[in-house]
Formats: sequence, C-alpha cells, structure tokens
Amino acid sequence: MSTSDGNAVLVNSLSSSLRSTLNGLETAPSLIRRVLEEDSWRLFTTPRGELVEHKTFESFVTTAPTAGLGKSLEEIVRVIGDDSEVLALLAREIGLTVDSLKEQGGAPKLNSPVELDAREFGSYARSGGWIFGLMVARSVTPGSDPNHANHSADDMPVIGAKVSARRFALLAGTTAARVMRFYRAWERAAEAGLVPGAGTLHPGQNIEIPPSHEWAEYFTKYEQSTDRREGIAQQAEAAGTSYTEAVKVAKNPAAMRTAILGDPKTADAARRALMDRLEDDSDLQAAMARTIARTPELRKAVTAESRKSEQIEYVRKVAVEGKIKTPAGEMLELPPALKATAQRHFAVLETGDDGIPAESATEAYDAVQQLIAEAIEADPEIQLRERRARIYTRLQRAAKAFEDVDPDELASLHEPDIVAVLQELQQAITSCLESASGGTTRATLRAVGEM
Repeated sequence: MSTSDGNAVLVNSLSSSLRSTLNGLETAPSLIRRVLEEDSWRLFTTPRGELVEHKTFESFVTTAPTAGLGKSLEEIVRVIGDDSEVLALLAREIGLTVDSLKEQGGAPKLNSPVELDAREFGSYARSGGWIFGLMVARSVTPGSDPNHANHSADDMPVIGAKVSARRFALLAGTTAARVMRFYRAWERAAEAGLVPGAGTLHPGQNIEIPPSHEWAEYFTKYEQSTDRREGIAQQAEAAGTSYTEAVKVAKNPAAMRTAILGDPKTADAARRALMDRLEDDSDLQAAMARTIARTPELRKAVTAESRKSEQIEYVRKVAVEGKIKTPAGEMLELPPALKATAQRHFAVLETGDDGIPAESATEAYDAVQQLIAEAIEADPEIQLRERRARIYTRLQRAAKAFEDVDPDELASLHEPDIVAVLQELQQAITSCLESASGGTTRATLRAVGEM
C-alpha cells in the first residue's frame, strides 16, 4: 500500500488481530508478513486522523496504540511461531538472525522477571515510589488472560512476556485495583514525558527514573480509590483522552460550568456527553425529564422539535418508498413524476445536520401533502373511495359515542334539555337515512317523546 490511509487499513487489521485471543493467532502472522513486505508500518494514519511515521520497525512494534502495536519484539516473534518466511522477513528488517529472534521469543520460565517483580511488589506495595510503578509498567498489560478468573496464583505459571493486572495482583498478594493505580500513575508520568510509556517496556527492563519526590505528583494527587475516578479512568481509556486532564476538569465543576456558559463549542461537547450518558443512566433521564417538564420554554422547544422530526420522517418515507397514505388510510403508489418531486423536497432536508430549520421541514411536509391532494384529485375513483371512507369513519365515531349513553341513566334524569338534544339527533339521523337511501326508503323511528 502506498498511501498513509491505505497503510492504516493494514496496520489497524494487524493491531486488532493481535488483540484477539482466537482468530488473531491465525491471521496475525500473514498480516505481519504484509506489513513488512509493503512497509505499511513506516507511514500510516491512526483512527483519530493523526499521521504517524516510524523510522524503525522496533519503534512501530513498541509504541503504544494507536500510533503503534504496543507490543514487544518477543511477543511478535511468539505470534509468528514457526513461520520461517515471516521470521526471515522480520530478522532482515531489524538486522538480526532468525536464530536470535527465536531465542528472544522463547517463553519465560518460572521465577522470570515478571514473577520476581510481582512478589517484590507485594512486599512493598504500600510504600509507593517509581520503582514499584516501573515493576507494574514493565510487567503488566491491562485486560490480558481473562480466562483465569477461578485460578489461584499457584495454578498460574507466568508464561507470557506480560500479564494482566489481575494475574500480577494474585502473584503479589494484593488487588488488581491497587496494581492499576500504579499503572495509571506511570502512564500519566509518561504523558508528561518523564518516563517511557508502559507499552514500550518489557519485563526486567531497567531505566533511569525521575527523582523520588516527583512520584507523588502522579500517584498521591490523583489515585485515591474512588468509584468516581475509576469511572473517569475507564472513559478516558475508551475515548483515548488524557485521564489527568479529565480528573482536573472533574475537580473543578465551577470552572467547567463557566466554560460551558462562555463557549458554544464547550457547551456542545457537554450536550453530546450528556446524551451519550442518558442511555444508561436512569437517574439522569429522570432529572432531564423533570427539568423539561418544569420549564415552559423547553417544553415548547421539545414539542416543536418532535413535530419537525415527524414531518422530516414523513417526507423521507414518501420519498424513499414512493407510497402515500391518503387521509382515509388507503395506500397509493406515487406516479414517477410526483415521486421525483417528493425526492427533491427530501434532498433539501437530507443534510445530516441537526440544525434543519423548522420552517424548512414544514415547507417540505406541506409540499408532500399537496402531492397527495393532487394524486387524489387526478383520479375520480380514488376521490369516491376517500369520500366513502371519510363518511363511514365519522358515522362509526358518532355511533360509538352514542353507544356510551346509558338509557337507564337517561330514564332517571327526566331532563328536558337532554330530550331536546335527542330529538335534534333523531331528526339528523332521519335526514341522513333519507339521503343515503335516495329518498326511496323512510326509516321508522320511534319519537323521542314516546320513550
């Protein structure tokens, strides 16, 4: 592939395959071959639209996603397995022999650097410090080996280059939550440029670490174990944004409110975030509903938007399906010319923009309604069916209303006004019967006064 966007397709496929625990093991070697053969790793675009360029294949492998694979060379070698052709391509790219690569990809034995780090971490986890952050950063990959939930530490030999936070915690005799607090603190320091990212480190690796007093800036300040911060951490990871910045915003609601009030773009971001949260937060749904119900301006705006949405959907359905529903409920096929006209009206609305003016929707809706009227007027047979259906519907409605009147209740009232209304109704029914029968049949009705 020759373009950054084209390369991105292959790089993203490889990254996804490496994250998979099933099909990934089958597809990854062939994808690694293509990435090497086509040099796709050198220049590509991330899913967020950022252009990434790597000078070496090691940089591509070890750089954290989505700018790289977030793996070690040892892991890549183990994924390739016994595919000698792909191993040869990799060896040639990084300047090593195939035998050297196979030695690097060997499985670590018990008492490996990962296990030694975990046990030492368990003894000193409460002390904090850069060294413990390093132990976690170079030994843990969050979210790996999810199928060992019922195993103890003794049942789980360390066989991978890195392990999950839960597995590391079992080996250390602590909790996964504590391990992840060290991991996130290290990653925040990496964002600040003080240390390498955890994804670039491998088990047992030693690096030069910052002065000890600086650790508190990235651990103590943020890592109190609260559900609120855990929720922010999860969203930051999912969105690919900075957890540190998100926590800073969350710690200053007054400043956040000021930004929303003063900046339309911030207000729009807040609106979209609230809408994303509404789906799963019943308390927020209820609070928003109460706010709308108690605010006349919002109730009016909701009604207007609802009417606009219904009109747009109506126009869309007519334009796409080419069918109309008459006032009497009959479905008709639009003639080609009228269908084309409906499609032109819908094209004006089909912008994907929430800001369609209400008047534009109403104009398109009225135009389609006019098309329906024209279709009916052009066919006398349809006109007749519409008249029949309209009158029949009205008579059914009137009959239903009259059925709800209880004769026994009328007998107990003896109200002259009610008798007068019934007599007028009787006369109207008689007139309708004469008209419907063409004046040839007169219905025999008992006078209301004889009831």
